[in-house]
Amino acid sequence: MRQLAFIFIIYATYISLGLPDSLLGVAWPEIKGELHVAYSAAGIISMTIAICTVISSLQAIRITRKIGTGKLILSSVLLTVIGLIGFAFTQNFFLLIVAALPLGFGAGAIDTSVNDYVATNLKAHHMNWLHAFWGVGATLGPIIIGVTLNNHFSWRYGYLIIGSIQVILVIILFFSLPLWKEGQQKESKGSVESTTSLVSVWKQRGVRLSLFSFVFYVGLEGTIFLWGSSYLIEGKSLSVATASFIISIFFASITVGRIISGFVTFWISNQKLLIISQITLLIGILTAAMGKGSILYGGFILIGLGCAAIFPTMIHETPRRFGKRNSGAIIGFQVAAGYVGITVLPPLLGVLFQGFSMNLLPIFLGVFVLILLGTTILIERGKSKRNYGH
Repeated sequence: MRQLAFIFIIYATYISLGLPDSLLGVAWPEIKGELHVAYSAAGIISMTIAICTVISSLQAIRITRKIGTGKLILSSVLLTVIGLIGFAFTQNFFLLIVAALPLGFGAGAIDTSVNDYVATNLKAHHMNWLHAFWGVGATLGPIIIGVTLNNHFSWRYGYLIIGSIQVILVIILFFSLPLWKEGQQKESKGSVESTTSLVSVWKQRGVRLSLFSFVFYVGLEGTIFLWGSSYLIEGKSLSVATASFIISIFFASITVGRIISGFVTFWISNQKLLIISQITLLIGILTAAMGKGSILYGGFILIGLGCAAIFPTMIHETPRRFGKRNSGAIIGFQVAAGYVGITVLPPLLGVLFQGFSMNLLPIFLGVFVLILLGTTILIERGKSKRNYGH
């Protein structure tokens, strides 16, 4: 029961990571009107959060070695509370940027430290279910803001409600600190603490290929998030309502896919699951590119199911691919690489789509998947050569 309760605390932490992630886009029309700023100013906020997330992702494991996973996660959730309450009470745009700093720093540290803990200590099904719970949080956030606005309350109340949920989690995490310590003691007995530098980790064979795959996978996901609806409207001549419904089905299929993938890992290896997921994703993209009408629903469901297991499986594979000793530092790099991908690739592609055609979307998505397949095969070959060399 103690172990089960601890696993649910880990899942709850990942729900809390997802809660703030999708708030800005939903609340921004209200925020910009109230603070009298341009629509595009949301990009400054999201970039600030992304940069802070990358910085904290790279520093998370170094801090973990000093204060422990439990204390780092507790401090990081507390930072997100400060950020959310800052958003709720700020009266000008500059203070929104200030409030974005703790949100980003908190998110990066939670993402890296929780992923490292689960990859090192728990089975593959827990990693998939963990990321399904992120989907629960990312879905609940906009619902809370939506209900708040529909009942004629300010967007600020939505941020306060989510901040209050995070406060409850801070209290739970404070009382669960001994459980995190127990887990870390088991981990330290099973592995030698890393003393290698980040530079030597960076030079380790296969690591840069792994980071390359994170840039392109998270960039692919972010491109669908940002431009999927526009593609359906402009490229497939669908109504706004139909396009948004198809995209919501895509989000739902990622969450459901992660729950299913957790069970699938009982029967097949992570390596096979990765290849199957990437092929499913490619079939989904081709279906969406060539299909019309109801076939588009099937295409985006396949895209969501294909996406579902890729990120959590690549994270869970890190200790096996590169050894437990350096897995924490490498996961920090991977999370940072993912945020670089989602920050850079979707806006860059947006410029191309604007200059040429929205119909380029499936072509770029297909290229990204082929890059993923190539890096997955090359990393596995490199792993086999290292094992053969030993």
